[in-house]
Amino acid sequence: MVVHKLTAGDGYTYLTRQVASADERRARGQSLADYYTARGNPPGVWLGHGSVVLNIQGMTVSEAQMKALFGAGRHPDRERMLADGAEEQATKLGRAYPKTSETKDGDIRRPVAGYDLVFTPVKSASVLWALGGSEIRRAVEDVHHEAVDSTLMWIERHAAFTRVGHGGAAQIDTTGIIAAAFDHYASRSGDPDLHTHVALSNKVQGSDGKWRSLDGRVLHSLGVAASERYNTRFEDGLHRRLGVRFAERSGQAAGKRPVREIVGVPPRLTGHFSKRRAAIEDRHAELLRDYRSTHGREPSRVAQLQLAQYATLETREAKGTGKTLAEYVACWSAEATEVIGRRGLAMMLAEVTKQPTPSLTVSAEQIELTAREVVRVVSQERSTWTRWNVYAETERALRGYRFEASGLSRDDVTEAVVAVATSDQFSIRIDEPTLVAEPAALCRESDHQSVYRIHGGERYTSSEILTAEESLVAAAMAHSDAVDPLVAEAAIAVYESEDHVHLDSGQRQVVEYFATYPAALTVGIGPAGAGKTTAMRAYAAVLAADGRRLIPLASSAKAAQVLGSEVGSRAENLHKFLHEQDRDSADDWFRLGPRDVVLVDEAGMAGTLQLARLVAVAAQQGAVVRLLGDPSQLSAVEAGGALRLLDAEVGAVRLDHLHRFADPSEAEASTQLREGDPGALTFYLQDDRVRDGSRKAMRSAAYEAWAADMRAGLTSLVIVTSAQDVRALNTRARTERIVLGEVEADGVLLHDDTSAGQGDWIVTRLNLRSATCHHGREWVKNGDTWAIRKRHDDGSLTVRHVVHRGQVRLPAAYVAENVELAYASTAHRAQGVTVDTGHALVTDETTRESLYVASTRGRLRNTWYVATDDALETDTDRVPEPPRSRHELLTRVLARSGAEKAAVTTIREAHREAFSLPVLVVRYRHAWEHAAMEALACAVRTIPRHLGERILADPARKRLAFALARAAASGTEPGQLLSAAIAYDDLGAARSPAAVLTSRITDVPRELGVPDLPVTESPLPWLPAGTVGHAAWDRYLSARAHLIAARAGELGTLTAAYREQYGLTGLPPRDLGEPPPLDTAQYVAWRHARREQETTRASSRTPRQALSAPAPLPTRLPSRGTHPTR
Repeated sequence: MVVHKLTAGDGYTYLTRQVASADERRARGQSLADYYTARGNPPGVWLGHGSVVLNIQGMTVSEAQMKALFGAGRHPDRERMLADGAEEQATKLGRAYPKTSETKDGDIRRPVAGYDLVFTPVKSASVLWALGGSEIRRAVEDVHHEAVDSTLMWIERHAAFTRVGHGGAAQIDTTGIIAAAFDHYASRSGDPDLHTHVALSNKVQGSDGKWRSLDGRVLHSLGVAASERYNTRFEDGLHRRLGVRFAERSGQAAGKRPVREIVGVPPRLTGHFSKRRAAIEDRHAELLRDYRSTHGREPSRVAQLQLAQYATLETREAKGTGKTLAEYVACWSAEATEVIGRRGLAMMLAEVTKQPTPSLTVSAEQIELTAREVVRVVSQERSTWTRWNVYAETERALRGYRFEASGLSRDDVTEAVVAVATSDQFSIRIDEPTLVAEPAALCRESDHQSVYRIHGGERYTSSEILTAEESLVAAAMAHSDAVDPLVAEAAIAVYESEDHVHLDSGQRQVVEYFATYPAALTVGIGPAGAGKTTAMRAYAAVLAADGRRLIPLASSAKAAQVLGSEVGSRAENLHKFLHEQDRDSADDWFRLGPRDVVLVDEAGMAGTLQLARLVAVAAQQGAVVRLLGDPSQLSAVEAGGALRLLDAEVGAVRLDHLHRFADPSEAEASTQLREGDPGALTFYLQDDRVRDGSRKAMRSAAYEAWAADMRAGLTSLVIVTSAQDVRALNTRARTERIVLGEVEADGVLLHDDTSAGQGDWIVTRLNLRSATCHHGREWVKNGDTWAIRKRHDDGSLTVRHVVHRGQVRLPAAYVAENVELAYASTAHRAQGVTVDTGHALVTDETTRESLYVASTRGRLRNTWYVATDDALETDTDRVPEPPRSRHELLTRVLARSGAEKAAVTTIREAHREAFSLPVLVVRYRHAWEHAAMEALACAVRTIPRHLGERILADPARKRLAFALARAAASGTEPGQLLSAAIAYDDLGAARSPAAVLTSRITDVPRELGVPDLPVTESPLPWLPAGTVGHAAWDRYLSARAHLIAARAGELGTLTAAYREQYGLTGLPPRDLGEPPPLDTAQYVAWRHARREQETTRASSRTPRQALSAPAPLPTRLPSRGTHPTR
C-alpha cells in the first residue's frame, strides 16, 4: 500500500474519469464478471464508519459526490440535499477548504482534501487473476477486497483522529473515515494489474461532534505496517480459497527485502506482464527487427533515430480505459500462450492450487521467540523504533504460517507478538516522560491514552543499542597511547616536503589530533570536498614514522579498495573485518596489536553496533580507533547516529576548508546546503544551476546533460532519487546506445526487468570474492562498474572493469539476481565519488542528505533538475500531484532530514521538548479551556434548568466559561458568580444570555462580588491562572502551571520566555521580532515582554538572573563538560 496526497479542487478526477459508464449500483464484493462487457473500470463504493454517519456507506460513488466532498469539502450528497430544500449550512462538513494561495517566495499552498491509498497484490497474483478463469478470478477479487476492507478497518481504528486546541495540541477520537474505493484491473500499458485506489477524505467528525481535518501524522507513520497487513491478509485469504502457496522469490537487488510470489507462476510470465519499465526498449527492438525484415539491411543512422523517437511516443499511450475486461482477458490469455504455451498455461493453473503451507503451533514460547527475532531485525535497521515498525516486521515474520489449527486468529497472534516485542522484556520506551497524569476527560476513549500523546507514537530502543552508544562515548573518554607531538610534527613536515603538498589548517589539525590525542577513540568530521584524502595520507605517514600500523576500514568493499589506494596500504570492508574476528582468521592482517590504529573512513555509514564491536575488539588488543566521516551525508542502513552522538557528547576535530569545487561560491553554498539553510538556494538559482518541470522532462534533461558531458570527455554522474528513476534512465541510455551501434539489441534479463548485452555498462550489487582477476588481487565487489565484453548463451557475462581493466566471467545466476545497468545512480551509490560534473534529479522524495551528496560530486559544476510536476509522468498508476514551484519543493527538501539519530540523542530531544514552553503552554491552554467548559457545566446546575440549557446551547458559551474561570483566580466560586450575574439584572428576551452574562462579569466584577486581587497567580503574565473554580481540575491545572513557571524561572526573563514559546531563538539575543497582529494571544505576550524590556532600560537594572539551572535531562552518559575541550 502506498499513500499520496489528494489536493482540493479536481485532484480526485483521476479516479472518476476511468469509471465505466454503467448506471447500475454495484455491491461491494460483487464479481467484476458482472462488468465483463462494460468499458472502463467499475464505479467506486463508499466505505468507512464516517460514510455511515453520512448515510452513504456501500453506495456507488458518483462524480457529483466526489466533487462535493473532495472538491469543496461538503457533504457528498450536497446536490440532492439542496434539491430537497436543505440549507447550504446543512451541507457543510466543518470549514471549507482554503483557497490555493501563493506565498511571497512564489510557493503555492494547496489544501489537502484527502489521501490516495493504493492496494496492489504481488504481480503473480494479478497474473493468476487474469488467466485463471471465472472461478479463480472471483476468488482473487474477493480475497483482494477482503484484505483491503480488513486493512481499512485497521487504519480506521489506528489513524482516524483529529486535532483540537491551540496548535493542534490534543489528538481526539473521531467517528471514523470516509473513503471511496475504486477497483482498477490493468496498468497503463495494459498489463494485468488488479488494484484498488481508496480516496480517503480529509474530513472527519470529532468525538465532540465537530467536523475537522484528519490528523495525517498517524496515517503516514503506519503506512508500511498497513501495507504489510494487506499483503499478509491477501496471502491468507488466497491460501484459504485456492490453496496457493507463496514463497520468497530470488532476483531482488542486494539489500532489498525479497518479494513473496505465488509458487507455480513462472517468473518469465510475470516478467512478460511487467512491460511498463521496458516498453520503449522492447518496442524499439521490435521496430528494428521489422525494418531489417522488410528492407533486408540495417537502417541508416537517421532512420534509427526516427525509430527510437517513434517507439518512445508509441509507448506513451494513456492507461487503456476503453477496453472491456473480456477484451483484456482474451488479450492476456493469448500473450500467456505465446510465452509458455497452452499446455504450460494449463499446467500452471493446476499446480498453483492446493499447495501445502506450514502451520505454526502457537504457544507462549513461540510468541516470545518470534518477538525476540522481530526486535533483533528491527534493531539492526534503526537505533529507535515505533510500534508500527514492530507491527510491520511482525507481519513479515508470521506471513508464511497459518493458524487455523490453533484456533487463534492472525490478528490475535500478531497483537500478542507486538505486545511482547514492545514490552520491557525486549524494548525500552524512550519517548517523552509523563510530567502530569491526565484526568480521564483528557484521555481518548479508543486507547485510553492522553490526548497530548500521538496514538502509536511511543518510541523504543534496546539495552543493546544503549550499551553500544555508551561504550563508544566511554571509549572516546578513555586514555590510550598516542604519538609524541614532536614526532608527529616532524613526520608532517617530511610528508609535505616529499609529496609537494601543503596541509591547510583543518587538515593539519585532524592529523595532529588523530595522532597525538591520547584517547582510545577519536572522531574527525569533514564535509564533502574538504581534502579528507590528503589528510589521511599525511596521517598514514605520521603513523609509519612512529612505527605504528594503520588498518584502514570502509563501509563497503569498493570503498575499501579506493581507501587502500588513497593511503597506500591494504584496506578492508568493516563487516569483513568483524567477520574475521569471529572466526579467528589465519590472516595476520586481521589480528590487532598494541600499536595498531584502526581508521574507519565514511564512518557515518557504519552502524552503531558494528562500531561498538570494533572499538571493543581494538581495546582488547590495546589498539585505538579513529573515525572520519560526515553525519550530514547519507548514513548507515543499519542502526546509526553514532558519529553525531560522539560529536555532541565528546567533541570532534573538523576539516573546514573545501578544495573540491572550482567555484568558491559553490563551495560556500554547499556548506549552507549541508546545514539545511534555505539561503543556499540563492546561489543555485542565480547561477543557473536549477532546471524545473515535470518529473519525466527533468529526468530526460538530466540524462541529456549527462550524455553531453560524457561525449565531451568529462567524467559525469546522473543522480536520481528512486530505483524507478534509475531503471527509466538506464533503459533510455541503453536504447540510445543501441541506436548508436555501441550496444547489441538483445541481452540477458536482469532482476529489475531491464536487459544487458554486449557493450553495456553494468554495476555488480553483491560481493563475489570467487570471481577474481589480476592474479587474484582484484575480485567482484558491490558497486563495481564493468563493461560487457561478451554475452554467453547460458546467460553468463564476460566483463571488464572500467577502472583496473581486469576481466572476469559472471555466472548466469549472479547476473540474473545481482547485476544492474550502470548509466544512472542513486545518491547512496554516488557517495564518495568525485567527477567533473553532477546532474541531480530532485523530487518530493529527496532528503536533505541526499541532495547534499548529489550536489557535491562535481568539481566543475553541479546542476539540479527539480521535478515540480507529475502531470507528464505516465508510467506509474497514481494520482498526479499538481505543479509546485521549484523554490517550494527545494525548501521542503532542505527541511526533510533523513538522518538516523542515536537512541541517547532521541531521549534527550524528547525530554527537552517535553519541558519546553511551546509544548507546555499549548497543552496548558487546551487543558484550561477544557476545564473551564467543565466548570461551566457544573455551574449551570445551580440555576434554573431552562436557563442552563439555553446557556449551554448558546454559541457564546465558551466566552462565558472563560470569564467565570478567570474570575476563579480571585477565589470566586463559578456557580455563585453565575447566579450573581443572572440576578444583577433581568435577562429578558436576550438572544444570547451567555454573551450578556459575560459582559456583566467583565464590566462590573466588583458589583458581582469578584475581589480585585487574584488569589492564584498565572504561570506567565499572558496566561490564565491555574484554576477554574473546580477542585479536581484545579489540582491538575496547578501542576501544569507549576511546570511552566519552573521553565520560565530557568529562562530568567519574560523576553527569554516569549522567544522560546514563539520559536524566536534564532534571532539576536533579546530581539522580540516584529510586533504580532493585534488582538492575538501572541500580541498580548509580546506586549508583556516589551514592557519588561522598557522597565529594565528605564531603571538601568541588570535583567534578573535565572532562578535555577535548567532541569537535568535523564541520561546514562557522562556530560560533555567532563571531557577535555577539543
